[in-house]
Amino acid sequence: METNNKGDSSLRELSESAADEGQLLRSLYAIRQRSCSDFAAYASSAEFNLGMKWSKVHGSLNGKVEHMKIQPGIGIGGMVLRHGTVFAVDEKRNAAMLRECPVMLAEKLISAIGVPVSSAGYTHSMNGILLLGRRSNPLFTEEEIQGLSSFLAEKGDNR
Repeated sequence: METNNKGDSSLRELSESAADEGQLLRSLYAIRQRSCSDFAAYASSAEFNLGMKWSKVHGSLNGKVEHMKIQPGIGIGGMVLRHGTVFAVDEKRNAAMLRECPVMLAEKLISAIGVPVSSAGYTHSMNGILLLGRRSNPLFTEEEIQGLSSFLAEKGDNR
């Protein structure tokens, strides 16, 4: 995944302006395009701190994902929420998740990565979850996954 200055601003806007819905959707679109993904979603805290849910989605086939809540350990978002680390799913990595993850099933994804997004000023506090998915090849490479997770970690440290 490309992490140029334009990418820097899109991810920064994603984590810093989650309250601005229009900006959040534009950031998701930009990240989705740069990563050659078919689907992008951002999860944030649900109202009254009852957990997290997919608050913004771009590239959805049917709109079901926006109604899904994230439960720790269930699906790709739940694994990111539980462990606080990047989680990848495809036929070679965590293949069972292809048949079990509600988002993967609803969106017919064959490859996805979930990445924790840090809160502003707090590198060990999760503000949200970024999910990128592809419905066809190529699968996400280790280099793309490492590049995205490194970039988000750097961004969190440099605030």
